[in-house]
Amino acid sequence: MILPSPVQSSAPARARAAKAPDRPFDTRPRIAPVPLEQWPSTLRAVLDASRNDGPGRVNLFGTLAHHLPLAEAWLALARMLTHDGTLSARDRELVILRTAHRLDCAFVHDRHAARARPAGLRPDETAATAAPLDAHGWGSDDLVLLRAVDALADRADVPDALWQALARRLRSDQLVELLVLAGQSATMCMTLRTLRTPPDSAGAAAESPRAAEQPPAPGTHAAPDQAVDVRIDRERCCSSGQCVTTAPDVFEQSDDDGLVLLRPGHRASAAQPGVRLAAALCPGGAITVTPQP
Repeated sequence: MILPSPVQSSAPARARAAKAPDRPFDTRPRIAPVPLEQWPSTLRAVLDASRNDGPGRVNLFGTLAHHLPLAEAWLALARMLTHDGTLSARDRELVILRTAHRLDCAFVHDRHAARARPAGLRPDETAATAAPLDAHGWGSDDLVLLRAVDALADRADVPDALWQALARRLRSDQLVELLVLAGQSATMCMTLRTLRTPPDSAGAAAESPRAAEQPPAPGTHAAPDQAVDVRIDRERCCSSGQCVTTAPDVFEQSDDDGLVLLRPGHRASAAQPGVRLAAALCPGGAITVTPQP
């Protein structure tokens, strides 16, 4: 059964904007991304370790570099949704692409268009996420997902009939994840669009995580120098080495089994963004960081 579509645009948002010459749009960044050579080494290590995530990360990370504690929290949620989520890769990319289109965020749409094919989307399907839904022959499973995204963009809610169709398609954990994913995508779209963050092709620094150390940009040190307690659950460690790359002064890998250890005599503090970032990015969730009394 084809459900009635929620209220949605009859044309892409960019087409509407193009018809409104009285609304000039300044493309200059409102807050320029922090140049890569000024990033703390921990954030450059994350950039280096995430090369498989495709293009579009330099100016994204450079924007997050203005607020490192927030960057850690965002990266942890993004990692969970991308690597540990319960939705299929195809469903995830459909939600992100459609959200980016509805919020007119070319930065996010273009970035995820490059990741759509490995997730199972054909080029015509990727393009159709930025068009009226009736302009493409979507299957019923895809259509109910896309209509849910449109409903969330229109009213921050999903009508009962559409929700029932979603509930027949997805489990309860996937329904929750769908809403969080759409919200997280919307947050990033609104942030990057409002800040007018340019794509990497528009003058971003070259991806060189090993660039010479420079003084960090203003605002990148937000945490007090408070000692923290770091613990590792070695049963959950998957030997990815991400924490060693992110905070080499605190973590090391055992020569015997490849699992992570704390370096003897290390001193971890809240002023070390790499410690908390390592915990946030750990694929196995094996690291916990708590303030000491």
